[in-house]
Amino acid sequence: MPEGSTQELVYVREVAIRYRGPRRVVAAVIGHARLAVAFARKLVTDDAREHFVALYLDGRHRPIAHSVVGVGTATATLVHPREVFQPGVLAGAVAVIVLHNHPSGDPSPSSEDREITERLRKAGEILGIRLLDSVVWTTHGAFVSILDETGPSGRL
Repeated sequence: MPEGSTQELVYVREVAIRYRGPRRVVAAVIGHARLAVAFARKLVTDDAREHFVALYLDGRHRPIAHSVVGVGTATATLVHPREVFQPGVLAGAVAVIVLHNHPSGDPSPSSEDREITERLRKAGEILGIRLLDSVVWTTHGAFVSILDETGPSGRL
């Protein structure tokens, strides 16, 4: 490089989207938090650490993509709306369900869980991707829907 010139670094992130067209296999509708938990449990094999999973849905609430957004420690996971919604925007999602496990076995949401749920709800409104639910689950099968804590229905 010539003396006195400046070097410019350019970072490019490649993203691959696979479009299967009208022949794609239509997955079951995710209409209950229990079904979303069953889906997430298949993705998470390490129950000793928190995993934050996003399930991206089409207009009929069928899964079109998913992402393990973050893997943390036994008591916490760092999550930011940018990382949650980027794959959803690229996949053309209309809605999202976020889930994370509590290795402690207690599905009770923490104040941090409630805070990130509210941030994600607001970010989703801006992006046009509705946050249908935020769910905490345990390895024992218990789960709590943060957005539907008024009752045990878990319906989305």
